[in-house]
Amino acid sequence: MTNRHGGDDELWRYNAQDCVVTRECGEVEAETIKALGLSEVEAFQQSMFYPVLRAMNLGVRIDKKTRNELAEEIQEAISLREDFLTDILGHSINPRSSAQMCKLFYEDLKQQPNMTRAKKGVPGHLTCDDEALQKIASREPLLKPIVNAISDIRTLGIFLNTFVLAKLDYDDRMRCSYNICGTVAYRMSSSKNAFRSGCNLQTVPSEKSKSVGKSAQRGGVGLLPEFPLPNIRKLFIPDPGFTFFDLDLDRADLQVVVWEANDTYLKSALRAGADIHLLNAYILEGKEPPPLEELVANHPKYGDYLGPRKHLREFAKVFCHATNYGGSPRTISSHTGRSVTEVERAQRLWFGAHPGIKAWQERVRTQVVSRRYMENKFGYRWYIFDRPDSILGEALAWVPQSTVGVVINRIWRAFYDNLPDVQVLLQVHDSLAGQFPTWKKETVLTRMRECAKITIPYDDPLIIPVGIETSESSWGDCT
Repeated sequence: MTNRHGGDDELWRYNAQDCVVTRECGEVEAETIKALGLSEVEAFQQSMFYPVLRAMNLGVRIDKKTRNELAEEIQEAISLREDFLTDILGHSINPRSSAQMCKLFYEDLKQQPNMTRAKKGVPGHLTCDDEALQKIASREPLLKPIVNAISDIRTLGIFLNTFVLAKLDYDDRMRCSYNICGTVAYRMSSSKNAFRSGCNLQTVPSEKSKSVGKSAQRGGVGLLPEFPLPNIRKLFIPDPGFTFFDLDLDRADLQVVVWEANDTYLKSALRAGADIHLLNAYILEGKEPPPLEELVANHPKYGDYLGPRKHLREFAKVFCHATNYGGSPRTISSHTGRSVTEVERAQRLWFGAHPGIKAWQERVRTQVVSRRYMENKFGYRWYIFDRPDSILGEALAWVPQSTVGVVINRIWRAFYDNLPDVQVLLQVHDSLAGQFPTWKKETVLTRMRECAKITIPYDDPLIIPVGIETSESSWGDCT
């Protein structure tokens, strides 16, 4: 073979140099890993190659009949909204065109401009993203039907093109490419495969997130039929004779935060299966919570406690998560609709009840400043090159995210080593999905639960509980 730019010698020289340089870089990296004490981390990451390759090769069977029916339903819902906009505006418009959207709202409808935030080297510019449109709708209620119809079209378009009509392989299966070194938090990422089929299977929605169609309403009169967003996971079905499973870690990130803070009371609440968000609502009220066993969903008194606190529970759900990860009162206020003063009071109550969380945050802050890297209990590290004062929120989030990423992959590896009947087909950050022979269901589920007991080596060891749901019909039907 002769290179069209030169002879055989040039081709051999180019390829030989490529191999040698790559090998030399690898040797230096290996020595660096050893010097940093990361050999065990590197060995485990390398060991995930074959489990991941198996999942990528197997792919997931797709129900083509349901897929086609769903595509038609979504396309019809989009067409209804496009016709609605044409009737209202007097002309057709493309909601995906930034230029057309900006002309409509800022020139034709004379709305107050919404700008993106300026970034280094990139000035702010006009935007009609979803956040901007919702601001317009809140300021001018008469435009809400138009705004929400546009949002519907965008949302339905994503469902249709990204998931429902994602390209299948020759055997009607969907495959993706998993990247073991996906993110700094050691969470895998996924994308279309090498043949440009499939999609990012880690973002497939799990439930009907909301309904669209309430959008084009005015004065209580609906102008468009409501369209519930589909459960896309119902398209993913097991092979004949197999049962689909969905294994999920129970409140995984929260469990790690609680153990990092060494908060004895929250540990007890998690072990008891209490509704943590309802418990936190009592804290934010400044009231003594009921006994933990009465805050479990199946307890007779649970409904009595929940009823008067539904709205506060929803606030607590957002507030506590944001506060744990370093959210400022101003930021939390903008996302919850509460005043800055209310959020400041809530944070005083929260940290007063759980001083261990504040101590953990300060410990992370000190680590970022003094040693410029974070490390979880498995020895995984994130070396930080950004300014310490700009990275605290990410550093706080990195600890639970990386820990959970390691745990779910260790469960996957345990299945691969010990349960050949279990075919893991999907990894979704803190969950695994796949299939096993239906006739082995009882035996396999028992062994799966045992393999899933991964110990996180705190002084008080943590094993994050798992839930396993199954279905002989589809991923979306797992219960």
